Amino acid sequence: MPKVSIIIPVYNTEQYLRQCLASVLAQTFTDLEVIAVDDGSEDHSWEILKEFSKIDSRLKIYRNLQNRGVSYTLNQAISHCNSRIIARMDSDDLMVCDRIAKQYDYLQQHPKCIVLGGQVSYINEQGQIVGGSCFPLADKKIKANFFSFQAIADPTVIFNLQNLPRELLYFDQNLVVAEGLDLYFRLFKYGSFANLLDTLVLFRQREGSLTKDLKLTFKTISEVRTRAIKEYRIEAPWGAGVINFLQKIITSYLPFNLVVKLHDLYKKTLVKI
Repeated sequence: MPKVSIIIPVYNTEQYLRQCLASVLAQTFTDLEVIAVDDGSEDHSWEILKEFSKIDSRLKIYRNLQNRGVSYTLNQAISHCNSRIIARMDSDDLMVCDRIAKQYDYLQQHPKCIVLGGQVSYINEQGQIVGGSCFPLADKKIKANFFSFQAIADPTVIFNLQNLPRELLYFDQNLVVAEGLDLYFRLFKYGSFANLLDTLVLFRQREGSLTKDLKLTFKTISEVRTRAIKEYRIEAPWGAGVINFLQKIITSYLPFNLVVKLHDLYKKTLVKI
């Protein structure tokens, strides 16, 4: 069995998919399998997946007959994994060549870590670097910050199921966004979280991909945080309720263009350029 499984949900990313797959299959850590699930793409993504699967047998491809959403697609990918260590990747991003090697080594040295991320370099649609992250590294700070901002970048995450019941690793299919945040909250009590200081992924920011559903995104994030407190019994840090309330007010009542500008300003306080 492979030591690491990499899951990739794919939907209409033909423009970037070849580069993504090439970066994944060129990892210095080679004892892996790649599970890619096409979510009913309407472009040539499926044909590209078939092309690469013929070149490298480690790539195993599956297809939803219709678009089912990212949570369903991620769950489908997980169901085909043969490893107890599962890395997530997005189909429009790029992996740094030693990403999996660094994360695998860290997990071997820190067996109580169940969720491990890392830093990202933000790139635009042309692949030019436009910024970089400064995510916290330690467990306590990461978990506290989930109540104010996403403290781990989803495409950098690797899950260690060695000390975790496999059935716990699933995404809520009722969530169209913030599916990762909900999962992280559910996993809090099972082990520690960490981020590497190293840049692991080139994270693509596509024009319109964020602003299109910004209000829905913040509304859902607020609901997930409320669920974490009420259903998962997680104690939120002081001030988290105020931040959550302000985000809800801003995204519910302010003009859309102003919300976008405020979001960009807020993000710049979290990102070093």
